[in-house]
Amino acid sequence: MRTIVMLSGIPYEYLKHRPQHFATYFARKGYEVLYICITDYNKIDPVHLGNIRDRDSFIDSFFSRNADDVFVIKSSIHSENINDSSLTLLINKINRIYNEKNLIFIAAFPQWITHLQALSKNSKLIYDCLDDWEEFTKDPDMGYSEEIINCERKIASIADLVITSAKRLYVKMSYYNNNIYYLPNGVWNVDFTQQELLPQVPIDLKSINKPIVFFMGAIAKWVDLDLIQFIAELRPEYSFVFVGNLRCDLPKRSNIYFLGSKKYEELPHYLAVSKVCIIPFKVNNLTAAVTPLKIYEYLASSTPVVTTIMPDILELPGTRAATTYNEFVEYIDEFISMNNEKYTVETKMAKKSVELYNWPDLLEPINNMIKRDSYQVENNENVIKNTIRSYKNYKQSFLIKNELLGMYNYLGLYNLSCSLYDFNDETLEIQQHLDYEKLALAHFCSGCIDMSKKLLNMYIENNDKKILQPYVNSLLKEEDFEIFLEIYLLKASGNIYEAIKLADSQIVPEKYQPKLLGLLSGLYLDIGEYDLAFQVALEILAVENELKLEDIFDAYTLKFIIKTFSEQNQYDLAEEFTLTLMQINKEWQQFFVSLLSDVYISKHLVE
Repeated sequence: MRTIVMLSGIPYEYLKHRPQHFATYFARKGYEVLYICITDYNKIDPVHLGNIRDRDSFIDSFFSRNADDVFVIKSSIHSENINDSSLTLLINKINRIYNEKNLIFIAAFPQWITHLQALSKNSKLIYDCLDDWEEFTKDPDMGYSEEIINCERKIASIADLVITSAKRLYVKMSYYNNNIYYLPNGVWNVDFTQQELLPQVPIDLKSINKPIVFFMGAIAKWVDLDLIQFIAELRPEYSFVFVGNLRCDLPKRSNIYFLGSKKYEELPHYLAVSKVCIIPFKVNNLTAAVTPLKIYEYLASSTPVVTTIMPDILELPGTRAATTYNEFVEYIDEFISMNNEKYTVETKMAKKSVELYNWPDLLEPINNMIKRDSYQVENNENVIKNTIRSYKNYKQSFLIKNELLGMYNYLGLYNLSCSLYDFNDETLEIQQHLDYEKLALAHFCSGCIDMSKKLLNMYIENNDKKILQPYVNSLLKEEDFEIFLEIYLLKASGNIYEAIKLADSQIVPEKYQPKLLGLLSGLYLDIGEYDLAFQVALEILAVENELKLEDIFDAYTLKFIIKTFSEQNQYDLAEEFTLTLMQINKEWQQFFVSLLSDVYISKHLVE
C-alpha cells in the first residue's frame, strides 16, 4: 500500500474543496492518505513526535481516521508554545518512518515548500496549483504577502508534476516546469443525482416563493454584489437564495435570502427545488483562473446555470455565460420561462455535460502516473496551442484577449500579442483585464521600445505599484537601459528563469555592476532562493558607491534585506536602512512603517 500525504491550506472539515476531493478519491483507491493542513502546527508536540519510532505509534498518536477513510491530524492541542517548525519535524518524521519509500506528497498550498526542504529522491512531489495566489496578494484583507508567490515558483520548479485547475494557471506554471497537467475541478456525480433524493423541501425553503434562483459557496470579494443587486431589483418576482459563508454583506432586498452555511450532504436538497443556479463572479484576472466546483455540482443536479464569463467553462452545455448585466438577467429569464419540454432538454444537457468531470475519471490519469512512477505528460506548447484554438469564437472579449496575450507570449508570438489591441499612443488608456507587463514585453520584443516603456508605466499605475517607480526610472536612465528593460519585463511577466539567464549573460568578471547584481538579487528572491538573494545583496552592500539603495534594489528586495538583517539580530542595521528608505516619499513611508515596527518589536524582545 502506497501512502499519499495531502498538504493543504484548509482544514479537512472546512466545507468540501478540491484537496478534500483528492484525498477522498485516493483513499477509495486503497491508498493510505494522510491529510495535513498548514494550520495544524499547534496540534503537534515536538517532544512527543521525537519519541515516535514506528508507523503504528505515529498514526495512533497524531492521526484519526474520518468517515472518508482519510487520516487527519487529531484536534487535541498539546501545547500553546508551538510554532510552524513543528510541521517540518512532522514531514521529516514521515520520511523516516516510511523509509522514504512509496511516499507521494501532494501540496495544494505554496507555503508548504518551507517544510519540504529535506524530501528524499525516493519521494515524489506533486504541486496542485488551484488558485492564482498572486491575485490574492493584491487584496490586503486576504492576508497574503509576496512571499506566497515566491514559494509557489519554488515548489512548482522542484515538483515532479504540477497540476493546474485552470488554463491561465497552466500557462503561468509552464515557466517553471515542463510537466504540467491540466485538471479542472469536478464533481462526485452520484452525490447530486436528484432521482435518489427524498421528496422533501428543506425547512428554511418552505416559506420562500418560487421560482428560486440559487447560489452556494462563499459570498466574498470575488462575487459581484452590484450584479446581484441589479438582477434582484429587475426581477422582484424571483427569489434569490444564497447558502454558504458570508464574508461580504449581500444587498438588502426582500427577494434576497441568505440561509447560512449548509453541510455538503444537504446541498442536493436545495438544488432539487431550484429552477436556475447562478455564478455572479466579478470578471477579472482572479476569476479568470477559476473553474468553480459549484458549476459542476449545479450541473450534476440537472440544474441549468447562468454565469459571468470565465475562460475554462465556456460553452458547457446547460450553461449560459453572460457578458453584461442585462444579458445575465435575460439568461435567467430564458430558463425560467421555458416550457417543460425545453427545460427538460436543458436539464438533461446539464447532467450529460458533467459526465466527463466525475472526480474518479478526472483523477484516474494521476493515479496511473503514480502507479507507473512516471510523470511525463503532453507537451506544454501543444496544450496551449489547442487552448488558443478553443478561444477563437471569443476574441472580442477583453478577458479572453488577455488570456491569449499570455499564451502568445509564452509561445514567443509577440506580433500576435501586439495585434490583439488596436490602440496607439493617442488611445493608450487604462483598460480592464489587461496584463500591461506582458503587453509591454510583447512590444519590446517586436522592437517598439517607446510603447513598451509606456505600457510598463501603466502596469505600475494600474497595479498600485507606485513604490516601484523610482527603481524602474533608475534602470531606464542607464546607458544600456534596453537590456535592463528586457530583464525587468521578463521578471514582471513571470518568466523569471529567462530573466536570470539574461542577467547572468551580462555579468562581466571583476567588474562592479551594482544595478545588474541588484536586479539579480531580486530575481533570486522571486524564485524563493533566499540565501542566494541575500548573498548577492551583501556583495553589493560590501562596496561603497554613490548610488542610492532605491536605485540598486526594488522595494520588495529591500524589504527582504531588512527582514533578513532583523532575523540575524542585526537590528541597528535594519533600523538604519528602514529609516533611510522611509524618507524617500509618502509611499515609501507607508510601505516600510510596519516593517520598522517589526524591527523594534524584535529588538526589544531580545533585550
